[in-house]
Amino acid sequence: MTALMANQRRLYQYVHVLLPRQQDAEDVMQNTLLVLWNKFDQFDAATSFYAWASRVAYLEVRNYRRRNNRLVTVLDEGVFEQISAEVAARQDLFEARREAMDRCAERLNLLDRELINLRYVPGATVKDVARRLGRPANSVSKSLGRIRQALWDCINQEIAAQENRAKEDRP
Repeated sequence: MTALMANQRRLYQYVHVLLPRQQDAEDVMQNTLLVLWNKFDQFDAATSFYAWASRVAYLEVRNYRRRNNRLVTVLDEGVFEQISAEVAARQDLFEARREAMDRCAERLNLLDRELINLRYVPGATVKDVARRLGRPANSVSKSLGRIRQALWDCINQEIAAQENRAKEDRP
């Protein structure tokens, strides 16, 4: 069940993209969690938990769409499947980039990490951070720009390195 907890947010995002109305996505997510719980003994631990769970979620979304007439089916099933596959592929990339960002942020020096943490407190502004640090706002803004660029470069390098390792591992 640790795998479920680790992937629950990602799984909900996947469902929510397929069912944009929040209440629909929440309903399907609840059903999906119930199915995953009941069928957990069928999960092969040698495979990807997220791949298995997202397939279950996809099937739950399809069932939900069939049962709910109020959901106007604009897309035929083939197009819906293509969209679902594209969303899943992008989720993997998004997750890889988020993990790379975490690793890159850990490599920042302590002052840069503190500056990023202060700036991204909900509701905080550059002016708030500057006031708190006793620095001019334009100085803080320039530092944040430098840090963001360093993070961006690091993330792209991490993703490229992962892709290269994946290519090397292929026969």
